[in-house]
Amino acid sequence: MADEPDAIFVNIAGKMCFRDLLRDSGWSLNGPWERAAFVIQQSDGSIACQCWPSRHSYLAESFNGLIPENTIAIVHTHPVDFPKPSQKDKDEATRLGIPIYVLTIRGVYKAVPGVRNTATVLEHQAWYRQVPNKAPSGLASVSP
Repeated sequence: MADEPDAIFVNIAGKMCFRDLLRDSGWSLNGPWERAAFVIQQSDGSIACQCWPSRHSYLAESFNGLIPENTIAIVHTHPVDFPKPSQKDKDEATRLGIPIYVLTIRGVYKAVPGVRNTATVLEHQAWYRQVPNKAPSGLASVSP
């Protein structure tokens, strides 16, 4: 069970971002390749996702450049055998001062800045199947 409701994950646009990123990674089943995105809070309070260009790195993803304004989190996939944030994910969350979410088909976890333990957002097989394909009108769409 989740530690407490997660503001990004309970938002339908946030869930869609997470699901789409996981889908783009091959559902975390196609080897050790990861995908990542910034979660950005728009001026109207809605959430959008800005995907990173894929580098097809082994058990890693990286971004070169400036973090977009109003970034409130980073989200990335892990191979299904490594469902929780790594120590590097925890260190980066603390360094950047924003949570870093880790996705697999088995769950959603996050590294919280300054916290040693991993927060469980959702621990459920096939969680992504419960996410609608289309957001209700008025919500920000997920941007590639």
